[in-house]
Amino acid sequence: MRPPSAAVTAALTVPLLLALSACSHESDRAADRTTATAPGSSGTATGSASASAAPTYPTFAAQDYSYHLEVLCFCPQTGTVEVVVHDGEVEQATSVDGPLAGSPAPEFARLTINDILEQAHAPGIAKKKIEWPDGQDHPSSVMIDRIAQGVDDEVTYTIKDVQTTVVPQG
Repeated sequence: MRPPSAAVTAALTVPLLLALSACSHESDRAADRTTATAPGSSGTATGSASASAAPTYPTFAAQDYSYHLEVLCFCPQTGTVEVVVHDGEVEQATSVDGPLAGSPAPEFARLTINDILEQAHAPGIAKKKIEWPDGQDHPSSVMIDRIAQGVDDEVTYTIKDVQTTVVPQG
């Protein structure tokens, strides 16, 4: 039996790599933010932020909250995920419906609202569309196209039922 040719190997490998990269956790690689878009505005501002500096784009201020997240991408379908955030970090993410109901959500759906915004504002993003209703303190959806003219790299995050939690001081 002959080994596959380089062309056959490439034809099989490239789609696999693209599929795996489509739902990677981009926020781990997005420390250098350079573009900002204000809610309800079509203009952009340019700035630079170090990993320790505040982002130069609008963020969700609450640090303790829960919300329902739907992720649409070329990735395994999870249905709606309930995400619980404490001190700005994901504490729990559970699929509440769909094929994985009751199971822990996969890593690509374990995101804070600010993780999603960070992905949208990462350097090199080809296109983004953030729907942020007037007077609302968080976006309702974020669409990201990571690669211009790319296939299967788009992702849309739908954010619903945000419930902030007041943590007692004392």
